Amino acid sequence: MLTPFDIWAPMFRAPFSGDVTQEIVPRLFSPDIKGIPEIEARVQTEVASYGKQLGKVLEALQTLSAATNTPLPEIDALVAGIKEVKDDSRADFRADAEAALARLRAVDEDGWRAVVGAPQPG
Repeated sequence: MLTPFDIWAPMFRAPFSGDVTQEIVPRLFSPDIKGIPEIEARVQTEVASYGKQLGKVLEALQTLSAATNTPLPEIDALVAGIKEVKDDSRADFRADAEAALARLRAVDEDGWRAVVGAPQPG
């Protein structure tokens, strides 16, 4: 037997009953951003992300460490951790792409061939 709750339940969500994720990005006029927010935003979108900028700094520190024979184990551990996350992410992205290509091939063989550069049959 169908009850009114069965009909209306999908429309109502209790707190924490769905996805509980939040993207944390500094807002343009946030007090969290030091300097000039408009410049920070342009640097992020036109020049390099924080990750790219930090990567260059870490690379420079490792180069100086090697040149001066000064061990920097915390920097080395940080770089190794970043590499591990990137490697894991690459495997996940590849698996996602392979699954997407399999779905595309199942519904649109010609579209799949165009994407992967496979010759058309015949």
